[in-house]
Amino acid sequence: MIKKFFAFILFGNIFISLCAIALCIETSLLLQLPLNPLSYYLFVAGATIVQYNLHYLVKKTAINNSQRLTWSLQNKNIHLVLFALGCIFIIISLFSFQLRHFIILLVLGAIAFLYSFPALPFGKRRRIKDYGFLKIITLALLWTLVTVWFPVSDMHIDKALYIFIFVKRFVFMFVLCLLFDIRDIEIDREENIRTLPVVAGKKIAYNIALGALFIFLLLSFLQYLYFHETGAFIAMVLSALATLFVIEVSKKINSDFFYLAGIDGMMLLQAVLVYLLTLNL
Repeated sequence: MIKKFFAFILFGNIFISLCAIALCIETSLLLQLPLNPLSYYLFVAGATIVQYNLHYLVKKTAINNSQRLTWSLQNKNIHLVLFALGCIFIIISLFSFQLRHFIILLVLGAIAFLYSFPALPFGKRRRIKDYGFLKIITLALLWTLVTVWFPVSDMHIDKALYIFIFVKRFVFMFVLCLLFDIRDIEIDREENIRTLPVVAGKKIAYNIALGALFIFLLLSFLQYLYFHETGAFIAMVLSALATLFVIEVSKKINSDFFYLAGIDGMMLLQAVLVYLLTLNL
């Protein structure tokens, strides 16, 4: 029963939506801004649930013995219900947005749609995810825009601090996305999707992930030198160490439960660390 519950939370994309909300709250805390109205978080949750459940409604291939794909194929109705619920969240939240929000949300929505669905007019490769390097850049950038730009788009902010947070979030999301690409190397190779791991191999891809994590730490240190925010710096160091740990574990374990709870969970962990340490230091 407990395993079924966790499968629903993870494979139904409830957990990933909570991670997205957590990162939005983290952005506000790092910029020392008030939290957004509930409608913002409702939109982020709804959009995440819609995107991921729609993706798995049409997904047909995955790594060997994928628990997530098996669950998805057996629970199409649950994906449909969650997709509908996400749409309701989005519709409710839209009433509080202004015109400038709709323009950028339309662009983000279009990119998210093109990521999973074959609508590009370019021969056989008609999805963004079919273009290996573009795939990871797009996904990391989308997460960064949604969790950094969106929460503070209509607030007065410290631009220098904002740039640090934006770039660091992109690098952090790049690391997490790359770990998923490493896991999916065989299926991507079969589908002729030239991701970094497919082109460079697993060993180099892991080294790139470690290099990006080092850049994340370096940016965090530079941010500390400029802004002297001890709590935020400690949170980022602990987050990087935890991510380093899951990178090492991922070399031995490739189960869907580990990747969705452990690697995606690094987003939630970082936000919790920022909350705990910026409020008390």
